[in-house]
Amino acid sequence: MSSKPAITSPQSAVTAVTGRARQLLLLTFGLALLVSGCGVPRLTPFEKGVEFMDHSDYPRALEQFKEDIKRNGERLAVCYNIGVCYHDTKDYEQAAYWYEKALTYDPRDGDTLVNLAMVYHAQGRDLAALARLKQAAEIERDRAYPLVAMGIYYQRNGQLDKAREYYEQAVKREQKSGYAWYHFATLHELDQRFGDAAQCYERSCEYDSTNPAAYHGAARCYFRLRNWRKAIVNYEFAIHLVPDQAELYLGAADTLVELGRYDRAVQYLWAARGLTRHDDKAIHERLMRVYPLLMESERARGSRTDDKKAGAGE
Repeated sequence: MSSKPAITSPQSAVTAVTGRARQLLLLTFGLALLVSGCGVPRLTPFEKGVEFMDHSDYPRALEQFKEDIKRNGERLAVCYNIGVCYHDTKDYEQAAYWYEKALTYDPRDGDTLVNLAMVYHAQGRDLAALARLKQAAEIERDRAYPLVAMGIYYQRNGQLDKAREYYEQAVKREQKSGYAWYHFATLHELDQRFGDAAQCYERSCEYDSTNPAAYHGAARCYFRLRNWRKAIVNYEFAIHLVPDQAELYLGAADTLVELGRYDRAVQYLWAARGLTRHDDKAIHERLMRVYPLLMESERARGSRTDDKKAGAGE
């Protein structure tokens, strides 16, 4: 499974929570402003927990959510959010406990069913996972999310034809779901159908411009297709979104070498080196290959400049 493209089910859990929680926050802020007239409203523990989740500060988020329970008691939203915190930190036992508790308040909540299924899958409880996914797909007939989760389940289990069926259903159900197009792209890339994968990654970026993994996926596929210009455009979008990942700079540098832009490739390689904790052999080897190409390019450029000057002198 480690050789397969990354599947971002924990991230999708956070996305689902954040959208729901932001609606709650906006409603709360609006009411507070109506009451106070102008001042800044104070955040409740629940709202503080959401803010900490947005910054992946899960210990503080959990502290605030549990404080909210002390004040207001348990309910779907807070149990669900606690489940996501444990899910994202891979504490699957606690994540399952809180998702199951959330379902006692609404047994038909699709997001909770899907996320609980993913936790069961991570625990090796495949039959329980599949049962929850089927339940979510039956309940949420107008959303792509549970169908994508079914696709992820079968993709992880190596049943790629079944995974494809569910991804196809998902993108038909929600044609503008960046999440669905992204996971469909991972399946195409796994199948080495790089043209189809690149198109799906681009569709994902079109509908969700905040997912760096989609730009990175498109860049990888275009590189394999030797479409260097599209590859570098996507690498640079990904770097803009997550400027602290050395592998993006390495991929961009390799692409720039193919384009003959050696000076920029060297800059990216040094940026990658600055992000690694040790003298990375792969970066060093790339630099040793690029420097001679850069010097030769500069000599050729200088020679052309001298020829132009000589021609102008005549």
